[in-house]
Amino acid sequence: MAALVACLSTWIAACSSAPPFDARAVALEWAAYMQRDYVLRAGDRLSVRVDQLRGEGDVRDSVQEVRVSPTGTIDLRDLPGPLHVGGRSIGATRTEIVEAYKAQFNDPRVSVTLIEASTQSVYVCGEVYRAGAVPYQPGLTMMQAITVAGSFAITVKYKDIRVLRLGPDGSNRTFRVNMDAILLEQAPDFLLLPGDVIYCQTSGIADAGNWVELWIRRLLPFQIGDPTVGSFQN
Repeated sequence: MAALVACLSTWIAACSSAPPFDARAVALEWAAYMQRDYVLRAGDRLSVRVDQLRGEGDVRDSVQEVRVSPTGTIDLRDLPGPLHVGGRSIGATRTEIVEAYKAQFNDPRVSVTLIEASTQSVYVCGEVYRAGAVPYQPGLTMMQAITVAGSFAITVKYKDIRVLRLGPDGSNRTFRVNMDAILLEQAPDFLLLPGDVIYCQTSGIADAGNWVELWIRRLLPFQIGDPTVGSFQN
């Protein structure tokens, strides 16, 4: 039994090598992705703000909400026709809008914000009640995604939830999140990006129980707890 406990302890310790995530760095990555790297597609909803300089000291602030059409275009006021933005990043879309408005106004100042993404997903697996895909919305946090997935099972390892993220260059990164700190100590929640995978690990005691079930109980020629075990027949 001592050897079994030592083996389990070594295995559990080896599973906790990833460092805790840096909340500020994750938030900055999320902001940069939303402003620069997010690629627009049909169904995305945008808020477009255009400060139009009509004359000296005369500025008109115009905010429009538009949805990217099935053909990848948006229609904006004061422009002669639709703009094609499908497949462009938000930064490139802003540049496109600025150039289009230059034909109408002096020194147009434009900001573009994604307020609703078309159907994309993050994925929740492991110790939750309803593992699977969760529709992504800008600003979605890990706790919100886990709530949609039915919340944690009692076997979860609260202090070591992992987020797997595929980078644009194909590289993989893993973040370690302490949900106890988020739930009980007001630590920042983890801001998700489309395609993130949340893996809710089993706790140490649950791992030990699974090991015993797999390598001991299933190999025995009888079931532990069977009322016939240890009884005598006359």
